[in-house]
Amino acid sequence: MIVATGMGKGAIKMEDFGKNMKKEMIDFVSYYRRFPKVAGKPSFSTLYTSINVLAGHYTSYGYKYPLPEKRRKRLYQEYAEVDKSLKRNR
Repeated sequence: MIVATGMGKGAIKMEDFGKNMKKEMIDFVSYYRRFPKVAGKPSFSTLYTSINVLAGHYTSYGYKYPLPEKRRKRLYQEYAEVDKSLKRNR
């Protein structure tokens, strides 16, 4: 997701990468939200929010268009928050 967030306009195979990324995100959420020990953690909640933002962008704008800078900054902040939570075992 971090790589997908950083891709700029005209990146090589951006469309293929975006399609695969969306499928992986959906599969991840579909699998892990079934487990209350995982789904109740703050790291999962934040990651789930990030997945929704990125998947929503792909749904609304397609796979060829990069993320706007404001959305990109927000996602990087959420990724950092997920990393912190995981390091604290939360």
